Amino acid sequence: MRKLFSFFLITSILIVSCSQDPEPIVYGRDSCDHCKMTIMDQKYGAEIVTKKGKILKFDAAECMVDFIKNSEGKVNTDADRFLTVDFAHPGTLIDANKSFFLKDKAYQSPMGGNLASFTSGQLAENNLRSADGKILTWKELLQQTP
Repeated sequence: MRKLFSFFLITSILIVSCSQDPEPIVYGRDSCDHCKMTIMDQKYGAEIVTKKGKILKFDAAECMVDFIKNSEGKVNTDADRFLTVDFAHPGTLIDANKSFFLKDKAYQSPMGGNLASFTSGQLAENNLRSADGKILTWKELLQQTP
């Protein structure tokens, strides 16, 4: 009986510790895994959840993109999910693969990339402020040169 209990206890701990769920960004406390700045602005932020359940947090989508590009492809093979903060719902993480990124100088993201993330192309379009602003998908954002 004791061995069975120990087995279930260890199995439960392993399942919980390898969770692939994102975790909320704790603004004012968490720091960016790329630039090491404290994550402060609830309208911006991003996360990578690895296949092993490790959470990497970023203060802006552009920091996550820089991190991915500087990892020589390793992050893409280790990542289970890429998430970004929905500008329209501060602090809420959404799937980056389904997001639309508005690159517009009216949006002063923490690292100067001027990127805001939205759940739909229509929302991004509705929030366009500058004549030279543009809307990008996650794939297009990753393909851009710095």
